[in-house]
Amino acid sequence: MTSFETFEDALSDAKGQKNLLVGNGLSIAFDEKFGYSQLFDVADFINNNPKVASIFNALKTKDFETVVGALYSASEIARNFEEHAFSEKIIDHISVLKTALIEAVRHIHPGSSNLVSADQAAKLRSFMQPFLMENGCIFSLNYDALIYWSLLKDGTPKLNFADGFSTKEGAELKFAGDGCPKEINVLFPHGTLFIFDKNGDAFKPKAKEKTLIEIITEHMENGNFPLFVSEGSSEQKLMAIRKSFYLNYAYEKIERQQDNFFTFGHSLDLQSDGHIFRKIAENKNVSNLYASYYDSKEALLGNLHHLLDAAKRDSTNPLNIHTFPAKSVSCW
Repeated sequence: MTSFETFEDALSDAKGQKNLLVGNGLSIAFDEKFGYSQLFDVADFINNNPKVASIFNALKTKDFETVVGALYSASEIARNFEEHAFSEKIIDHISVLKTALIEAVRHIHPGSSNLVSADQAAKLRSFMQPFLMENGCIFSLNYDALIYWSLLKDGTPKLNFADGFSTKEGAELKFAGDGCPKEINVLFPHGTLFIFDKNGDAFKPKAKEKTLIEIITEHMENGNFPLFVSEGSSEQKLMAIRKSFYLNYAYEKIERQQDNFFTFGHSLDLQSDGHIFRKIAENKNVSNLYASYYDSKEALLGNLHHLLDAAKRDSTNPLNIHTFPAKSVSCW
């Protein structure tokens, strides 16, 4: 195990393809309010409607779409039994739930890309540039649009990236998967707030004149939810990933990469995201894992040892572990 003093030292050590996986630490570096790991945690259920909060507990989920789907089904059942008042009360709960989600997004997320300055976007692009070369790929576990906004902003360096949303359908861009004319190199395995699901298909709105909040509100009113995984455990997240073509594509893409993986802004907690890190560690085409740490390396090293044990790599093809301090990265 090698402990590098800076990110640049680690980057210089890596030969061949370089891939990057970022966690919430990247967003927290932009603004500390992104420290909330899940939208559920900031949705004001208790004050607004504790009955709605109790449904999440009953269904053992933190996934908004799962709960809304269950409520819609319950409303239809009540209507079929001519319990119209009860059915309407459930619809009211759905409205409360949607409002809570939108307000949580509004509380955490900048509504406009203008809140990411040109200098901040340029710094992030410089950080990400090495990972978009030699067929490398960037994987983000964050739900926010900070990476996407930064990639799209004018200025240098201008990066050649493709997210796979290349099929035009009206005012939407549909995810094309391997049908994308360019090699896909930016993916969100846990989804994100600006990608939506409609009948199993992932799409991205093209409406540039609207804020993120306006786009989310409009699509939710039409019955389309942002495509993001808000389940708690690694096992629950993987189950949610398998239900979506886009999320599953992003997850399986990890297995198609090679040589080097860098992680930034994540403690490599296997309980919450073990499915992601095991996917990396079990990929025998990946020889090196470079993991960032924030203050102390101890927790990270413990998680790395657990990861190596779980991966069961052959001694003839080991996964070499390296660390570097997150504070040495200038990403914003």
